[in-house]
Amino acid sequence: MANHVYFTISIDGLSEEQHETLFKSELVTRPHWNEGEPPIEYQELVEVHEQPFMSNVERTYDKDGWIENSYNWYCDNCGAKWVNIDDWDYGNISGYSAWSHPTPMVENMLQWASHKFNVELSASMTYEDEFRNYIGVDHFESYHEDGEWYCSSSENYIDGGDLTAMVEEKFNCDVSSEDFDWWEEYKDTGIVPQEWLDEVVNEFWSSGELNGEV
Repeated sequence: MANHVYFTISIDGLSEEQHETLFKSELVTRPHWNEGEPPIEYQELVEVHEQPFMSNVERTYDKDGWIENSYNWYCDNCGAKWVNIDDWDYGNISGYSAWSHPTPMVENMLQWASHKFNVELSASMTYEDEFRNYIGVDHFESYHEDGEWYCSSSENYIDGGDLTAMVEEKFNCDVSSEDFDWWEEYKDTGIVPQEWLDEVVNEFWSSGELNGEV
């Protein structure tokens, strides 16, 4: 099973109405989880490769309507072999992808929207592997040059080993020891290691600085 990488994207510079044009959804009907209850209807996004913000990226389809060479297409143009977006409300886009965070997808979002509305945009994306093998916060800016729109990005990536080292220094412990428990108050400190690390990660996402002094 692939590791899920959970991400949250925030775009600055779009109105709510403009933000809505990035996405395409459709009304779907699913069976209710309680047998005997009527089916549930709700809006669900179409696949990422069919989203408006990916419309400038070339793709081909086979005779059955499936995107050809989809694995490489998603890796090249989205940054992961598949991407799922759960929430696309104004000011908050979140979801998960396989093994890697979807940097090229965000770049495509900004390029497409900047071209459509002729406006410079910025964005940020926070992300973490489900087992915290890594975390990060990336920043993006669109710009206009020689009649075309482009997007630059900067990556602030933290390896999970660095987080583990911070925990071991903070608690003077070995996290691989059988005596160590992430969810128990550590000795006489009254601090739960997992909760402390969560605070460290949230502060990093907010400030861009990895600081073990929270």
